[in-house]
Amino acid sequence: MRVLLLVMLLCCSTDAFAQSASTWFLAEGASNAIFDEDILVGNPSGAALTVSVQLLPGSDAIFTGPNPVTFTLPATGRLTVNLKQSFPGLNGAASARVSAVIKGTDTPADIIVERSLFFPQDAVPYGGGSSASGTTAPATRWVLAEGSGGIFQTFILLANPGTTPVTADVTYLRSNGSTITVNRAIPPGGRETLWPTSEEPLASEGFSTVVEATGPIVAERAMYFDSLKSGHDELGIAEPKSTWYFAEGFTGGNPSIAFETFILIGNDADTPAQVTATYYLDAGTPITKTYTVGKKSRFNIWTDAERDGEDGPLLLPGVSFSVKLESTIPIVAERAVYWGTPSATDPTRPVFPWKEGHAVAGIEAPQTTWAFAEGRQGGDPSGATFDSFFLLVNPNASPIQVRATFVTEDGRGVVVTVPVAANTRTNIWPVVQGGTADPDYALLNGRRFAAFLESVGDSPLPFVAERAMYWNDFTGGHANGGTPWTGAITAPANKPVAVSLTSMAPTSGRLSGGTSVTITGSGFGGTTEVYFAGQRVLPSSVTSTEITFTTPARTQAGGYGNAGPVPVAVLTNGRYMNAPNFTRYFSILAFGDSITWGVTNKIVAGQKVDLHVDRPYPLVLRNGLRAVPQYGQYVLVTNAGWPGEAIVPDGETRAARCTAGLPNCFYAEPPPNGAQPRPADYLAPHDVIVVLEGVNDLNDGRTPERVRDSLRVVTQDAKAKGLRVLLTRFDSYGINEATGEPAVDLWAAEQLGNLTYLLAEEQQVRRERFVLIDMCPDGLHPTQWGYDRMGEIIATKLIANFPK
Repeated sequence: MRVLLLVMLLCCSTDAFAQSASTWFLAEGASNAIFDEDILVGNPSGAALTVSVQLLPGSDAIFTGPNPVTFTLPATGRLTVNLKQSFPGLNGAASARVSAVIKGTDTPADIIVERSLFFPQDAVPYGGGSSASGTTAPATRWVLAEGSGGIFQTFILLANPGTTPVTADVTYLRSNGSTITVNRAIPPGGRETLWPTSEEPLASEGFSTVVEATGPIVAERAMYFDSLKSGHDELGIAEPKSTWYFAEGFTGGNPSIAFETFILIGNDADTPAQVTATYYLDAGTPITKTYTVGKKSRFNIWTDAERDGEDGPLLLPGVSFSVKLESTIPIVAERAVYWGTPSATDPTRPVFPWKEGHAVAGIEAPQTTWAFAEGRQGGDPSGATFDSFFLLVNPNASPIQVRATFVTEDGRGVVVTVPVAANTRTNIWPVVQGGTADPDYALLNGRRFAAFLESVGDSPLPFVAERAMYWNDFTGGHANGGTPWTGAITAPANKPVAVSLTSMAPTSGRLSGGTSVTITGSGFGGTTEVYFAGQRVLPSSVTSTEITFTTPARTQAGGYGNAGPVPVAVLTNGRYMNAPNFTRYFSILAFGDSITWGVTNKIVAGQKVDLHVDRPYPLVLRNGLRAVPQYGQYVLVTNAGWPGEAIVPDGETRAARCTAGLPNCFYAEPPPNGAQPRPADYLAPHDVIVVLEGVNDLNDGRTPERVRDSLRVVTQDAKAKGLRVLLTRFDSYGINEATGEPAVDLWAAEQLGNLTYLLAEEQQVRRERFVLIDMCPDGLHPTQWGYDRMGEIIATKLIANFPK
């Protein structure tokens, strides 16, 4: 069944005219809640450039803000333009025009341009992804040979970078020989998206697409599977060719992941094609096999199942390979690689749904120089970890030397040379493994770069190159063929600075932000940014060994985020590094006297006995909030006050001491009743203060107005420290069994309650009322059940009224 589904996969060709140029066009692109797009620009020259990125938004996109936006690209440098950061006013689909001039002039400059598009997978920000090169030449006719329904969703993307409207006839070529044609108008500077698999008959069959327009446009095809979690993309082509090359192919895997590779061939001629495939291995003699592709048909080579003869051994068992296709007549070809969980019956092959896949169009001919704008290795501010592989195939009878020039975002770079034996393939993975690779690869770790590969020597021979990029242990990946390059390649003047990160302190703080954090290490400097939970933060100070920043506030605009661990990453001197996670706690300060301390009195046989009950706040608040996603188990509570303590003794306010760093910031010296502070309950500063004060102050003869004034001081001081305030009114009182008298002056308590409510309105803070709370025999302190009930009430209030 899998083979029948994959036979429906169509093929497409490479952009035959793509070469070094100053202006590029990208038909696919989007920035919204589903897609995150980067436009990548590489500059191998010795001159700094000014790069202009102009968006061509879709008709259904929401777009505000400046357009175009210009950027500086350093000499021997790489530029990453993230649409969410650089075009925050875009919500929807947009094509793009990218151009460059030498900085300070109007002189056009050669650049290389690609696009990476990332989309979520199981709530992972960098889940699946796709990539494609730009094109330098819009055209009036495009052929998109790949397209399929069934397990796939296919989209046709049309961009009009011109200044006049264009009308396009889009014809879908069905497998049964019939056609379906639709007409679409594309406004100037705009983009249109067609979704042919959204309805029958194309929703359940394979097809090709021909686009014929009244003016120059750009056409791409995007294809997704597994509910839009995975997919790939390719640019359209103009005509078939007789020879195609692919540098990448793999039929192996390991116990946790397996790969399978398909070569997809399309023949729209009236005669059959004889296609000979030459498979180049990492070592040894190439393997050849010839296939017959019928007229007006498509053909699928499932390389994992190819055999040497009808019943012979597997031709490519668990190997890496490259491919050359030679046909008796012009054809089109594409290679698709899919990977996922190994099958229980055949651990070398993945089961569907695949984890991800990538596809590239065939490369028409070997070249002596190739360019790639995209490349990432190691950690990234997104929290993802990348691996980039540059796949090289040498189809010549003589060995070659390939010089790889990697240029980074700060204008520095690394140059290495790699041998490729005759009629073999190899790959460049820029990491140092056991000291066998060039040690300069270590300088690319944690960096983004463009790559320029050139055959060197007395008589340079042409070769074929691709790039495959994976992230988060193969959660996602994409690939792209190299672009032939004819411009200058300048060796970077300096290597990247060696940067290391050793520690971060503190590693936790309050949920609402405002914690000062210091990262220590070496080699810090240059442009420095901190990425906190994916949010970019500018540091307050940077030295060669320390970076200090403040955790951002949770706002509706910036995003509230969850409590718990969040990723922290740093960009400094061109290197991205993952720092330790920072744990955000929802921190509550319960401010009061014996109610927060958990000590009361009980009369047993006529004698006073100290009764230590479990304070409600550490236990009940934590339990009550644990199931709420924005808080989870990350709730900490500080209890302030001690039995008999008054809110303002002798006119001295104690509110300022509530963030002094003590587990119980009001305990006396020594603590009364032998009670000890509880360090596990403490985190400062706090997000919220719950004020449970005033009753004992009334018993000590203070007027309700004076207690109200003291509560105002506490409230104002807490607000000045960035805390939210919850004022409470305690209306549950009883008779002291020891004296037979009311536990408090009920009239004064009622007056204080009313004044507290008015104070909450005056200070614009929250308020709550405790009624029908079960009391101890003293008539003043709650029982354990009463404490628990208070905790439930406060927990409900906090969940309902504080940011999620």
